[in-house]
Amino acid sequence: MMPSGFPKTYLLVSTPLHIFKVDPMSGQTEIVRLGDGYYYGISSKNDSIALTTTAGRVKIFSGKGLRQQSERTLSQPHQVEWVGDSLLVTNTGRNCISVFDENAVFQRDVFLNELRFDNKNKGRFGNHFNSVHREKDKVLVVAHNYEKPSRIFQLSWPELNVLGSRECGANWAHNVWECEYGQVICNSKAGTLHEVQQNRLLWQPDQQPVFTRGLSSSDQYIFVGKSAHSSRNRRFWDDGGIWVIDRSRLKTLHYIPLPGSGNVHEIRLVNQGDHCHNGQIITEGMIQSLREDSRVIRYAYYFRRSLVWLRKDVFPLSQMVRLTQFLKRK
Repeated sequence: MMPSGFPKTYLLVSTPLHIFKVDPMSGQTEIVRLGDGYYYGISSKNDSIALTTTAGRVKIFSGKGLRQQSERTLSQPHQVEWVGDSLLVTNTGRNCISVFDENAVFQRDVFLNELRFDNKNKGRFGNHFNSVHREKDKVLVVAHNYEKPSRIFQLSWPELNVLGSRECGANWAHNVWECEYGQVICNSKAGTLHEVQQNRLLWQPDQQPVFTRGLSSSDQYIFVGKSAHSSRNRRFWDDGGIWVIDRSRLKTLHYIPLPGSGNVHEIRLVNQGDHCHNGQIITEGMIQSLREDSRVIRYAYYFRRSLVWLRKDVFPLSQMVRLTQFLKRK
């Protein structure tokens, strides 16, 4: 059980097929959006939410639904962060950061080195940039780097000039956050939280092997996403989860299982400022603008949640779900 003083906060969680609203006290989940994923990055400003999907767009939602969306200029986008009047997106397939204005109009690509695309399947070259985060007058970008050690690139803000990069002591890294513990990342391959500046283990769960990705924090708690180490074709169907950690003691308080959810990509706080994302606040009311449904994907999830043997690529159910998702992309 969670402590009685736990604030009434929700988590907004993206996975390949769904966006969930999760109650961190009860573990109860509610599907907010499905049908047009593969979902990844979530950011917010004022009453608007920005969302990235593999449809190659950044989408902005407010009020009753979709307000604006970009042209299809993105390839395999990962994290997005709203910084001032700009949206910074890790345009992973093109090995760069793409900049959009607050109406999702493309402004420019920022290349961090000489590589102009990322190939995750053949040869696995490129940096696989997956996370972007502004800290004061700099922008930090995490490079997964495949089988090479992960790196963090530092860019000036607002110029976005590359100031340098460093190995971060982790592999397949995701997320970055500067706090009282230093510069914190998910050492995803090891399934831990890692502090870069002193190259030290910060926290690890009891469960292993696991893949850590997705990071969010309130004043009292840190939330870390859990995924399985699995092949790409299982990432839609495997179990996910979220660890709730006491921020002051770095002790695990609670684990929230998400059976059959697929991999956890991103976590955002709802109803209070998120320290991992510059205090951005997403309210319950803002979440209503994200609502979208698909009966095929929803019922397939209910079956997977109940039946362990469906948490894999099962013909023809998996193919029906993926086809539905593909046809609803727009």
